[in-house]
Amino acid sequence: MSGRRGTRPVRNAAAVAVLCLLLSGGLAACTYQGAGDPARTAATEQSSRPAPSVPTKGPEILDAEKRNYAELQKRLATARGPALIDDSGPADGPGVGFSKTAKVTTAGRYTVTAACAGIPNAQMVIFAPGSKQLLSLDLDCSGVSSQVVELEDGYVGAALMRHDPNGPWTGAVAGVRITAE
Repeated sequence: MSGRRGTRPVRNAAAVAVLCLLLSGGLAACTYQGAGDPARTAATEQSSRPAPSVPTKGPEILDAEKRNYAELQKRLATARGPALIDDSGPADGPGVGFSKTAKVTTAGRYTVTAACAGIPNAQMVIFAPGSKQLLSLDLDCSGVSSQVVELEDGYVGAALMRHDPNGPWTGAVAGVRITAE
């Protein structure tokens, strides 16, 4: 198998094997059932149901959210330095929250700054290498929470947590910035 053309058959065989796996997976889902077969009828009935939809935000909620994002950006502007993570999102309603990760390339001291607007409180959780939960900030949405942490090389993540993730939309928002010292 050494030499100029020695590995070519192995490479071709590997490509054919991958192609066969892809085709067999797609073809395995294709089966024909007779017209009177109950399995076919059930599958047809199942696929005719509409997909569940998430309610949309009304204009008053969108206006409140816009005002709250403006206030949030003012609050997070207190964080100085290059941002490792800078993210925000809805803090209420269906599908609430956000999660963001970034790679720490230089170990050292970082400042976690978090805030929220439009609700009384929220919780931001910061995860880092070697620790399942590095920091949990219970946010009082009347101000800004800030804390200095030591981060090692690797990944760090920030996530917004809510105690009631299925509540109605009100336009509330929350955000976090992790900046180098």
